[in-house]
Amino acid sequence: MEDFAGAYLARKNDIFALPRNQNHTIAIFHLGGVAVECQLKAMLLVYHKITDWKHQSRRATDSLFGQPIKNPKHDLIKALSDMSDLYNTALADGHFLTHLGKIIRPLGSSNPDYISLRYIPQTTESLSDWHNSFNYICHWLHKNKHIIL
Repeated sequence: MEDFAGAYLARKNDIFALPRNQNHTIAIFHLGGVAVECQLKAMLLVYHKITDWKHQSRRATDSLFGQPIKNPKHDLIKALSDMSDLYNTALADGHFLTHLGKIIRPLGSSNPDYISLRYIPQTTESLSDWHNSFNYICHWLHKNKHIIL
């Protein structure tokens, strides 16, 4: 099984290692999205008390209890919504989904998602706005980690 928690930390470190003055914005957007994806997948496995995809959820209080949990791939909203307790907390937060949307589609809602950015050579999009959203999401997930236990 993949080490999603370790990958989250490694990708998070990667985005801070890239020099800001050499226009690595696309790479930062892409790796940051991958970092959030890895964190959500790590949390999803813990939340459902499983060690592999397609194992049945062992979280008795969740509506997915007893059902196989599938890998959400690159769908961050799906990963979040498969953890109903965490998802409900996210819905109650007036800013979380807006910031998550910025991570998913850093160039705007009609542009490619963070995975497809690997095909975009460069952008003039603000790194600081995205970075604020990235920090918000990482802090929020850390602060609400107790919900998945």
